[in-house]
Amino acid sequence: MKKVLTTCEFCGCGCNFYLGVEGGEIVAVYPSVSHPISQGRLCIKGWQGHEYIHSPERLMAPLIKERNGFREASWNEAYQLITNKFSQIRTQYSSDSIAVLSSAKCTNEENYLMQKFARACLGTNNVDHCARLCHASTVIGLATTFGSGAMTNSINEIEGADVIFIIGSNTTEQHPLIGDRVLRAITKGAKVIVADPRQTQVAKLSSLYLMHKPGSDVALLNGMMNVIITEGLEDKEFIAERTEG
Repeated sequence: MKKVLTTCEFCGCGCNFYLGVEGGEIVAVYPSVSHPISQGRLCIKGWQGHEYIHSPERLMAPLIKERNGFREASWNEAYQLITNKFSQIRTQYSSDSIAVLSSAKCTNEENYLMQKFARACLGTNNVDHCARLCHASTVIGLATTFGSGAMTNSINEIEGADVIFIIGSNTTEQHPLIGDRVLRAITKGAKVIVADPRQTQVAKLSSLYLMHKPGSDVALLNGMMNVIITEGLEDKEFIAERTEG
């Protein structure tokens, strides 16, 4: 059996595992012991996520929608229909009437090709990405606050934290192996504070759970900052040495 090293795409953890391939089909999954995130473990998504590849419900040919429903078509027919429709729209409404939406499920290279296709082939600059709705704001916030639009610590450091504050994240479901680090930190005595309208798994195990109303995250955080500053709880030395503005 051939083993192929790959990266799980179901969340941002980026766990590595080996796919066992036999007879042209994936028959097994083996976690990568040496990978710094997975460390020989996987969540249910990593273990079972490959099953869609050989699922009998998977579409194996293009479907074209007609008056009576969908019908199976050849790839050549489907590509020709797409080409004709794009040409018709460009001629009738101009290239600016076309927009392209890419996906976080794609690799960086695939997203690059998508925007290249939009600009060079379709002649439109209307290119968007699903992460703009959720992640773009965090990138700007982190870059403005910490100088980089990414986390300032490694994932493995979470396990050694004394206090963890979680807001806007159902960690054990969204990023299970990061959630695993949080759970390990709890077993080591870490205090976990969770602010979430829904009582998540981590919230049930937290030292303090705040069930604030949906949409009130900013008000909650502003209130916390107000109390910290009003009561002089901020680390003045750290602010003087490490921050500006």
